[in-house]
Amino acid sequence: MRETDGLAMSSRNALLTPDERERAMALSRSLRVAAALVAAGETNVNTILEGARAELDGAHVLTEYLQIVNPDTLLPMTTIDGPALALVAARIGNTRLIDNQPLSTTTGAAAHGSAQAAGSI
Repeated sequence: MRETDGLAMSSRNALLTPDERERAMALSRSLRVAAALVAAGETNVNTILEGARAELDGAHVLTEYLQIVNPDTLLPMTTIDGPALALVAARIGNTRLIDNQPLSTTTGAAAHGSAQAAGSI
């Protein structure tokens, strides 16, 4: 589930200052970039991750990991050839946030998918 501004719902969001919350929005933006690239036909995971990472770097987010994995095995993928899951964990100030986005090469699924289990730990 997401807040109205797109940030993954979490009790940890209350720990963010207004500036940190604005920077935290880069997590969901980065996942939307990945989904849009896949929806547009990009299959190279490195290319997809580069686009997603640019969103995080632009917001000066300390990324712990950004990965695209098989949703059944959670093993990293190198090529999108079916369903996939983009995962991100980052620190904003003292708060660790996580988010994810299903990715799919099927018509519209990547663009319309919402986080399966988003939040922070």
